[in-house]
Amino acid sequence: MMRIYLTNLGKYNEGELVGEWVDLPIEKEDLQEAFKRIGIDGKQYEEYFITDYECDFYKIGEYESITTLNEIAEKIDNLDEEQEQVVKVLMSECGYDLDDAIEKAERGDYRIYSNCDNMTDVAYIVIEECGYLDNAPEFLTRYFDYKAYGRDLGIEGSFYFLDNGNCIEIY
Repeated sequence: MMRIYLTNLGKYNEGELVGEWVDLPIEKEDLQEAFKRIGIDGKQYEEYFITDYECDFYKIGEYESITTLNEIAEKIDNLDEEQEQVVKVLMSECGYDLDDAIEKAERGDYRIYSNCDNMTDVAYIVIEECGYLDNAPEFLTRYFDYKAYGRDLGIEGSFYFLDNGNCIEIY
């Protein structure tokens, strides 16, 4: 989700904070209505700026183009929830630009592990799914060091933990 707080620059310079939150993407007509509500009339008050924003993957500047922000928000909206998480990680943690992050997400160059708080949890999932210990006698499997294996996975790969309990591995 991307939200910006549009502020009337003329009113701000006069000492009055007049603005409103706008969810992006926004239709042109709805944006014009928002401008009217904050007093941007094209005559006395023509300029606006962004005084605040809510976006967890993209840093928005005061004078960022709403057209550009709308395009970004539309691209993000076209992704499924999993791809959106990946794009946000790639942009905020790995320094990817939007188009490259989307391309990588659409190619499926990632893996999501659910219910993981740390690399030990990831190690349990990897061992279980790969069946590495399936044929080992039970008395031997209890000696497997999941914590050490998780540490090694973390050293060798790119893992990012999300607030929702998921871990994303980027290839």
